[in-house]
Amino acid sequence: MTGGTGPVLVIGATGQQGTATSRQLLERGWQVRAFVRDPESAAALALRDAGAELVAGDLDDHASLRAAMDGAHGVFLMLTMMTGVHITDAGIEAEKRRGAAVAELAKESGIAHLVYTSLKGAGEDTGVPYYAAKKFIEARIAELELPATVLRPTFFMDNFNSFNRPVVVDGELVLNLAVRPDIPMSLISVADIGAFAAIAFDRPDEFLGRTVALAGDRLTPPQIAETLGRVADLPARSNEVPNEQVAAFDENVGKMFAYFNGGTDTAVDTAALRVHHPDLLSLESWLRATSWKP
Repeated sequence: MTGGTGPVLVIGATGQQGTATSRQLLERGWQVRAFVRDPESAAALALRDAGAELVAGDLDDHASLRAAMDGAHGVFLMLTMMTGVHITDAGIEAEKRRGAAVAELAKESGIAHLVYTSLKGAGEDTGVPYYAAKKFIEARIAELELPATVLRPTFFMDNFNSFNRPVVVDGELVLNLAVRPDIPMSLISVADIGAFAAIAFDRPDEFLGRTVALAGDRLTPPQIAETLGRVADLPARSNEVPNEQVAAFDENVGKMFAYFNGGTDTAVDTAALRVHHPDLLSLESWLRATSWKP
């Protein structure tokens, strides 16, 4: 373990993964440069107060990216394909363009370690366009022979606070998911993604050149509902939402759930991950650690 130095430039710093990574790095003694569009935003100011240096810039402004990388030891890269609340073709193309630009500038700048958070399934034929965009960025990193670690997280436990938050109907907790009841879903907390990013920077001898799938639990929708209900002290059930309904809202999200329902996803070796990170959270431990309420 290096004990932290830096700085590490965190791209996507005010998002969930970027914030988690920034805080983990700061706790481990790393200097953090948070790349932000608006240094006066509440999320940016919270990072500044935690000890990060704020660097204003734009992912489409290569001069600002180059300046932010100047003298940096590492780069953490997380990108989004979202345009508002939807995944759009334009958003996917922007992600590919920005990811390639960051990789190329990291090569030019002599960055010693790039940690990129992709998605589990990015290396497979999923039929999901935004998964393919992640694979495109992974491939560009490999082509440039960057010293890098690729993290491939699974479905976020944190989605049960937002997109997939269950509802309580007549005293019963109902989890609505467009996933068949027999299909196990691999789950990871955003906090643990940040932990593994920081661990990768701490332990380059163990993580450089690796692609690491991340999960802390694997449960079917009824098992997820039962866990949520147990923690909330409520009876609970899962309800399979027709995927056509999801696709009508967002075609790309519909394709993601169609991939899930294909049942081709392989389990992540969580025991091996806990060797590096013993505090890796199961769904129940995440719910209790965050004082989750429906």
